[in-house]
Amino acid sequence: MASQPKLDEMRLHERRERVFLGMAGLFLGVLAMLNIIGITRFVSIGPFDVAVGVLPYPITFLCTDFISEFYGRRRANFVVFLGLVLNVFVILVLWVGHLLPSIDFKTDLQRLNVVKQETVYKDLDTKTPLIDPNTNLPLKQPVIEDTDGRKHVVRSVRMDPVRDSKSGELILDPQSGEPVLVPVDATTGIPLVKEEELYTRIFLSAQGAVFASMIAYLIAQFCDVFLFHFWKRLTGGKHLWLRNNGSTIVSQLVDTIAVVLITFWAAIKTGEMTVQLVLKIMWGMYAFKLLVAVLDTIPFYFGVFAMKRYLQIDPTRIDKANGGLSTGN
Repeated sequence: MASQPKLDEMRLHERRERVFLGMAGLFLGVLAMLNIIGITRFVSIGPFDVAVGVLPYPITFLCTDFISEFYGRRRANFVVFLGLVLNVFVILVLWVGHLLPSIDFKTDLQRLNVVKQETVYKDLDTKTPLIDPNTNLPLKQPVIEDTDGRKHVVRSVRMDPVRDSKSGELILDPQSGEPVLVPVDATTGIPLVKEEELYTRIFLSAQGAVFASMIAYLIAQFCDVFLFHFWKRLTGGKHLWLRNNGSTIVSQLVDTIAVVLITFWAAIKTGEMTVQLVLKIMWGMYAFKLLVAVLDTIPFYFGVFAMKRYLQIDPTRIDKANGGLSTGN
């Protein structure tokens, strides 16, 4: 096999930094996306029920494994810490955007028509919910809020015509010419459907999961980096599959348990979600991550082989000053 051409130190350093920047950028980009889409939707992939934010998340562990392999534990930990800073920044931007007043003009894509609902309890003292036999989930009922912010359960509904807020004139359907009707609470006349900004829904969704994701993220990623180097030292730099899978499988389990329990703990306590449902979500998310962790062994092997030649780094050399790895020629 032909030897690699010798590059001057400056070009070699630039090449290594570009690769590191690409890996770190992919890692941080996935984290930013995770904070936005998070648990906004659950999807089915064969037998797995997973949150959409989980789909790209396993890539982050592959990125830290590559960085650990070629750049050392210290740099891998730095990227993990930088990810935490990014998480805080994203949530700060969302929070500021939520505080600032919204302009009157909104497109149809920015508006959501929602019906507020609350859990129906058969025992208010113990907060024991009624269970819907069709879905096996807590039964919910529509509620409205009056001008004082007090909530009222909707017992009956009627259809009322919509009037212009300024002129008081009836709003007519442009096609039929008949008045536009909306459902209202029969007792108070308060509309059942309330307009809400799409941004508000995104903010509330991100806010609900961010604490859980940040705690789980820190524990899992530092665990991944630690275990990767533990297996590397133990095997003397051999058996790529062991440190790749041995670190990712354990850290993904830690991440899944932490993020699901912290995210849904309040819902479990109030009876809004059953323990069985939470365990099902937890299993689906971890099984999907486990499958991806096993499958990414192949690209990890090919990636290490290609990057070893491209970066001119022998990752099996021990360099204690660099956290256990060599980044020399």
